[in-house]
Amino acid sequence: MVKFILFIIQIFLLLFVVAFLFTNSFNVIFEIKELNYAFSSNLLLFCLLVILLSIFLIQLLYFKSRYKLQKYFLSKQLKNYQKGYNFFTESMIALASKDNKGAINAKIKMNKYLKNNQGLSLILDSEILKIEKKNDKLELLYQQMIKEKNTQILGYKGLMELNLMKQDYHHAFIYAERLFELNPYIEKIYPSIINIIARTKNWNQLIAVTNKAYNKKIIDKKTFNTNTSIAYYEISKIKIQSDSNESLKLIIKALKLNKSFSPFIKTHLDILFYTNQLSKISNILRKYWSESPSSSLRHVISAFLKKVKISDVDNIMSIIKNNKQKPESKKLLLDFAIHNSNWQIARESIIGMIDNNPDREICELMASLELGESNDKQKSDAWHLRAQNANLNKIWVCSVTNTTQTDWESISQSGYFNSLEWKLPKMLSANQ
Repeated sequence: MVKFILFIIQIFLLLFVVAFLFTNSFNVIFEIKELNYAFSSNLLLFCLLVILLSIFLIQLLYFKSRYKLQKYFLSKQLKNYQKGYNFFTESMIALASKDNKGAINAKIKMNKYLKNNQGLSLILDSEILKIEKKNDKLELLYQQMIKEKNTQILGYKGLMELNLMKQDYHHAFIYAERLFELNPYIEKIYPSIINIIARTKNWNQLIAVTNKAYNKKIIDKKTFNTNTSIAYYEISKIKIQSDSNESLKLIIKALKLNKSFSPFIKTHLDILFYTNQLSKISNILRKYWSESPSSSLRHVISAFLKKVKISDVDNIMSIIKNNKQKPESKKLLLDFAIHNSNWQIARESIIGMIDNNPDREICELMASLELGESNDKQKSDAWHLRAQNANLNKIWVCSVTNTTQTDWESISQSGYFNSLEWKLPKMLSANQ
């Protein structure tokens, strides 16, 4: 509204000036050489108005015709794009149907309409080569794709996957790292790069990448703590012999991030034994057992103390004194009572642990107790037989493949990073 009012005011001002000049005309005289020329100011004003009107009409015609031409060319370009994308869709559908010939023909037609869109052509070529399994040509194509800005990410992703297929984890990591730098929010890029790092055992890189992922809020605090602690744990194991003090610091860091994790505790105990710090072992075990008594930790303690021959019953009673009524504490004491042939404590510990359906571990311990205490082979065999039909105990199970293994490792025997969980085997737990 304001602009319209200003426009009206300007028109009135212009008309006023023109009217004033017409009503107050004067002669305009100028001299060229020896000739004098004279004419009315009205004629000059009329000529100026004609010139201005002509310029306005020329501009108006120019911009209108230019707009129509632009509209025509844009409409034509839009139709070409639409046809090109239709052929792209047709090519993708042909690929999904494994019709390579149809895909190639549709791609050729697409290129006629999308001459400047090399990205789509590269994407189609890569999909065709994938189906044809021409990996050498595919690798060259991916190298070309990383030079194009709009296909760069797909190129790096393809090169990473190709090198993973070849089990060339070094180059796979290079491309994965570059991909992570370009866009760390790509779906599943963090788990992929972590699995590659684990296979190359580049644990310092695991710490660096996990820090970046956490700072960018790609992973939560729990994942950050878990993966960082595993890196400290692995580096600690490497440094046990070369730098035992640093090894000890690293395993303590790991345990701060992942408290009471039995495999880390096992390494902590191994370092203390290797550095001859035997006096600390009982206190450390008492601390860990008081914090979180568990079957996995019990297995670690049992195997370690028997290995280093610190297996007297009094030491075990000292370790479990803060929670000696817990079932796992009773099992630990029972195990060492049988190991040390202390049958009285063994009998006392077993009270309340045998019900209508004891687990396999209790059955095996009872078999050892009957044979060791009274040399009653018949009763011992009966318990062994009962053990075969009893419920299994928890063990390390790969969450991906459901395969079991005795000891925890950061990379399972199936080849997956941090996939082992302490639980009942899947078939049994599914029934419960």
